[in-house]
Amino acid sequence: MERVRAISAVVVTAILMLCPARAGADDGKSGFAAGQKAPAFTAKTTDGTPVVFPQAYKGKVVLLDFWATWCPPCRAEVPKVVAAYQRFHDQGFEVLGVSLDRRGQGPQLLAFAKESNMTWPQIYDGGYWQAALAERYGIRSIPRPILVDGDTGIILAEGSNVRGTRLAPAIEKALAAKKQK
Repeated sequence: MERVRAISAVVVTAILMLCPARAGADDGKSGFAAGQKAPAFTAKTTDGTPVVFPQAYKGKVVLLDFWATWCPPCRAEVPKVVAAYQRFHDQGFEVLGVSLDRRGQGPQLLAFAKESNMTWPQIYDGGYWQAALAERYGIRSIPRPILVDGDTGIILAEGSNVRGTRLAPAIEKALAAKKQK
């Protein structure tokens, strides 16, 4: 029994050392919160297309999705984001992925996105936790979705408030508010 505990401790320690500590943690800490203005930026997607955010999303509700292929909670969240995109895209919902994958992982990112039916654009600079947009947005854990009004740039919801079963209702609410304007 003692040997099993010792082996288990070694395995757990190895896993913790190999896995980034911030993956999947939803500590509520990011640089911005609902009601604040999302920082504007210009970046290139993986296909080289420039994106001027939020100006490129006028009339839309957009989910900035900070994630990475190496993050198990991010991968688990992908089917929910894909389902929401398919359900609400025709109503004015967009997704812009921001990958925190490491340098040299671009081909893996593109393959995963294609296999997972993630048809929206991805921004990837290979910076891992130091990715330019992750730093600009104060991202300390992933997945970290941020729902933004494309007209005003105001953050409508973020973090656990737009993950899992809370994603679709948050999008519905944002789209309904946009229709009332």
